Amino acid sequence: MLRAIVLLLGAALALGGLFTALVGQATGAGIEAMVLGGLLVVGTLLEKLRYGESSEIPRGPDWSRSDETFVDPASGRRMTVYENGRTGQRRYVPQERE
Repeated sequence: MLRAIVLLLGAALALGGLFTALVGQATGAGIEAMVLGGLLVVGTLLEKLRYGESSEIPRGPDWSRSDETFVDPASGRRMTVYENGRTGQRRYVPQERE
């Protein structure tokens, strides 16, 4: 839900900035609004790639399955947490893929 709100606000800000820049009033502010809105939209879309769920069980000597499980509120699926003991990185894998 929050993701959709941020996308909507970013798109509105970018379009409002575009309109302001095209009309010619406060062109600097219009360009700034377009850039900020565009960054919000792009950042929110790329966030899913960086922090999204991994469908594969991580392999390697540094990865281990933790005892932690939870129900993902977005999908309703039970997830298992895998941790990298060296880097502290965590991956979330649906239990049906284990």
